[in-house]
Amino acid sequence: MKAIYNQMDQRLALLEVIGGLTIILFWIGWFLDILKSIGPSNPLYETYVAFEKAFPLPDAWVVLLLFISAYGIWQQKSYGLFTGIAAGGGLVFLGLIDTSFYLQHNLYQYDVLLLPINIACIGGGLLLIARFGIIIKESFMQ
Repeated sequence: MKAIYNQMDQRLALLEVIGGLTIILFWIGWFLDILKSIGPSNPLYETYVAFEKAFPLPDAWVVLLLFISAYGIWQQKSYGLFTGIAAGGGLVFLGLIDTSFYLQHNLYQYDVLLLPINIACIGGGLLLIARFGIIIKESFMQ
């Protein structure tokens, strides 16, 4: 299967890289105690920290998939599609898990960036799945 990417796909690849770098920067900030949504005085702090500590490895996996997908797109390779769909699925899953936890514990009230981050993960993931799914469908119909 030969993937055919257009200019929009090239921009999407750039967004994948920006998204991956944003995740990396988030974790740097989180571990430096710059980006924690709630402080140690909050009764939910221990629960929040325990929850967040489960995410570096899955987030690293998604970042790797985003970078591989972007590189594949820039190299006009079909693996860019498949890793992009996998990254999209990972983003949707991570965004939904976060949303579920934050709603259950009413954490959105502590940080105005949590909701936009979750929306970006879910929306961005769905965008990757939809766009690359369309390319795959079109490639098989040729």
